[in-house]
Amino acid sequence: MVLVPLGGIVAYMYAVGENHKNLRFASQDVTVARCTLDPVSRRPVAELSVTSQARRTGTYTVTVEFQDAREKAVDQGTGVVEDLAHGATGRTVVVGVKAYGGDSPKCVVQDADFRRTGPVPTATP
Repeated sequence: MVLVPLGGIVAYMYAVGENHKNLRFASQDVTVARCTLDPVSRRPVAELSVTSQARRTGTYTVTVEFQDAREKAVDQGTGVVEDLAHGATGRTVVVGVKAYGGDSPKCVVQDADFRRTGPVPTATP
């Protein structure tokens, strides 16, 4: 009696794993190339590099969290790389809003979103 529901759960977990084994996340295409402070404003600055592994051309929107030495979030910002083709690399700079009181912030990719751009392929009859 207990084995039937357990078998269903195991089958479901296997199917979900198989369907998502090649799933990529946009954040996997983003690296923090440089993380520093602007010498004049003391605002944190993250230079991001995005190398698209998506199959289609699209736009990446990346949210960066600026953290202090204790890894506590002190600010965040968003950068955009538009119309990036498969295999191409684009760069963007994200600047925090507030002056940072510490020595050097830590820049962490908090979220990355990919939206396909360009013409939508249509099926031919």
